[in-house]
Amino acid sequence: MKPIFYFLFITILSTFVGCKTDSISPSNPTPVIPAPTVAEIIKKNWSASSVLWDGVSQFDKSSTSNLIQGYNQYKLDLSNTSSLSITEFDGKKFTGKYSLSSDNQKLIISELSGLDGAPSGTNGSIEFKISSTPTANSLILESSAPYVKASNKVVRLSLIP
Repeated sequence: MKPIFYFLFITILSTFVGCKTDSISPSNPTPVIPAPTVAEIIKKNWSASSVLWDGVSQFDKSSTSNLIQGYNQYKLDLSNTSSLSITEFDGKKFTGKYSLSSDNQKLIISELSGLDGAPSGTNGSIEFKISSTPTANSLILESSAPYVKASNKVVRLSLIP
């Protein structure tokens, strides 16, 4: 009789151990939503919040006395994949193409042209370092080389949507 009791006990025990419940292993786990890529984050129309030339403030959106008030009209429209438009601080508009470097550390602008041709001293190309990880509300760019239109100074743009 004891062998039958042990056999039944082990059979019942193994049945319960082999069962899974939803509380231990849910059949429909919550899917992990991937973080947006840099390309997805920057794909919008940006305007200047603050601008520095060689570290000297030229514009701050919250200020009423700016050295270069024209930055209130600055726009960098990256909302179309690979194509862009820029409205410079002097009001001139340009269109072109853009791409990101493979490490997402540079914004490369090319084929810029407008009514007067390419922006002064650029040959139609401008490269910006992405100074910090872009967010939905902030994009910080720094020109990789001095910019002729900025008195040959390195430009740092803090942009907001």
